[in-house]
Amino acid sequence: MPPRRRGARSTALAALAALTVTLAGCGGAAGGGGGDEGPVKLVGLWEVKGESAVAIDDYDHGAALGLEAVNAAGGIAGRPVELERVASDVLNPQKTAAQFLEAVDKDPAMLIGFASATALISAKSQIDRAGIPLLSATSSTAPLRNGAEGASDWTWYLQPYDDNKNEAAVRYVTDDLGASRVGLLATNDSFGTSNIATQERLLTERGTPPVAVRTYDATATDLTQSVLPMRDAQAILSFTFPNPLALELNQLGQNGIDAPVVSASSAPIAVNGKLVTGPALDRLVAAVPCDPASSTDPRMVAFRQTYQQRFGAVPTSVSVSTYDAVWIAKAAIEKAGSTEPEAIKAAMADLAVTDGVLCTGEYRADGGHMLHHEMVIVKYAADGSATEARRFTFDPLPAGA
Repeated sequence: MPPRRRGARSTALAALAALTVTLAGCGGAAGGGGGDEGPVKLVGLWEVKGESAVAIDDYDHGAALGLEAVNAAGGIAGRPVELERVASDVLNPQKTAAQFLEAVDKDPAMLIGFASATALISAKSQIDRAGIPLLSATSSTAPLRNGAEGASDWTWYLQPYDDNKNEAAVRYVTDDLGASRVGLLATNDSFGTSNIATQERLLTERGTPPVAVRTYDATATDLTQSVLPMRDAQAILSFTFPNPLALELNQLGQNGIDAPVVSASSAPIAVNGKLVTGPALDRLVAAVPCDPASSTDPRMVAFRQTYQQRFGAVPTSVSVSTYDAVWIAKAAIEKAGSTEPEAIKAAMADLAVTDGVLCTGEYRADGGHMLHHEMVIVKYAADGSATEARRFTFDPLPAGA
């Protein structure tokens, strides 16, 4: 992991650590890594700004605060925790597979990361061979659900299942917005095409098949031919990356298309990064696992304040997910009573985590290896402010594709 600012903790960070300890009640648990009293090692797989055209710091910043909060709460089974980072290229699955092997060579107790479903699928065979439990930050597409051909049973997902995300978005545009003509936009990778297939199915089941469906390359710089077919849409679903989402919104406005655009975790990233500003924000809606920007939960408010003072930015659900991942790793290793991979894997099977986590009241592993079962609909205003519009809760999944 890149060097962090050391020295005295900020007042807000100390407050967050104290608050987390109080609420989590986590002392050092019994057990530990086979008698080894050294630090427990975790390895993160994500990029930071500058490492690719779509790289963001949210994963790294959230994990940094999670690491500090867990260590302030006594570490894992009374042992300090170390977190190293290996860059994981979002846009190059072949490169990501090699980067994954670099992470494995560091011999961690658990892995955290992957920001791309396409990359995760490409690394499936390496994940199986490595035999190290992975807490994935990527979107949980159908091919990654435990039991599916592309899934590894060593992987658990921090984000809700994509079918749940898509259902929340479809229900919002059809029920809350009353849209009967919906357009679909997405990138042409497995993340985008998988979401479009689910959205099209859900809309058709509701008697409102999409009026237009378009995909494009994630690196495209002109989306005119993709946005023009959306002229008849009353609402647009667009699960894409932050930069393309900003381009979509700008070019929709340039072409006089003012339909609301419902995106996923890319929306708050685009807003916080000021990739989209002004009137275009009035049309933007996000379907996200949680929203630290609009949350009034005291723990999330403390996290937001700490994050802003530490990094000069507003956290997103991605930041909270990697923060929570360190707490989930703590719970899994302490439940296993060991840092041995097989013991941690067995502990993950029915893990339930409430201590320390922020994005949901409880992370609970289901048969599909999804840990999170809630979705929040967030509406933005032209000044960049966010308001929670609706919340959905979904049942745990059984195993199987």
